[in-house]
Amino acid sequence: MKETKMMSVFNKYIKKFDMNKGNVKETYFHSLKMMDLCKDIARNIGAFTEDEIVICGFIGLFHDIGSFNNKKKYIFFLNKNNDDISRESVNIIFDSDKLIRNITDDTTYDDVIKIAIYCHNKVGLPAGLNDKMLHFCKVLKDAHTIDDFRMSINYPYLDINIDNLPNSLVYDTFKSYNVITNNISDNDADIILEVLSLVFGVNYKYTYTILKNESYIDKLITSLKTKDNNIKKFFIQIGAVLNMYIDKKIAS
Repeated sequence: MKETKMMSVFNKYIKKFDMNKGNVKETYFHSLKMMDLCKDIARNIGAFTEDEIVICGFIGLFHDIGSFNNKKKYIFFLNKNNDDISRESVNIIFDSDKLIRNITDDTTYDDVIKIAIYCHNKVGLPAGLNDKMLHFCKVLKDAHTIDDFRMSINYPYLDINIDNLPNSLVYDTFKSYNVITNNISDNDADIILEVLSLVFGVNYKYTYTILKNESYIDKLITSLKTKDNNIKKFFIQIGAVLNMYIDKKIAS
């Protein structure tokens, strides 16, 4: 699979949307960043051939191809809708638009691509996947965690003014070192804690080093807006706990 062809097909598909409406610009740059992150993580964990690193890049670039929309504008990890973007992305890549066949006739990695993209926004992974398949899935999940932090810090419409603490169910989930799913989040503080809890789902030491080197925990905490000192102290303490957790993972 050639990256030049991959980018050509991707950009041609995106031209059907207005870059300045809906979620298109956000999704476009998220997709490009995901391609780079997937290749970076794949290259640094030492589990892939050069050809497989290119496949990881493809998976990152096309994983949200089904989410481009000129009417909806949302951050992916805060999407409360029930629409399954991963299923639609797989459909566009292999069935309705057959984008992958415009890039390559080689079907060797079709199942890998389908499974990794379908699973990226689901909790856990299916049983019975071989080690290589698990790596493809985990690379995409880790890359998405990194870019979720980037987007939550950089995009202005996550300008949340927090006026409450997280609900007890959300906080208890966090204290158990589990990723919080958005079906239990119902206020702004819950949403922030949901993003921060993504740290607990990271698969690779290298991904933790990215989180640390980019200071994503501290950047997210300091970007929060609230007039309540107790809420400020709460999230500062959460940030300290997460930074220690990341340091331990890197040192282990």
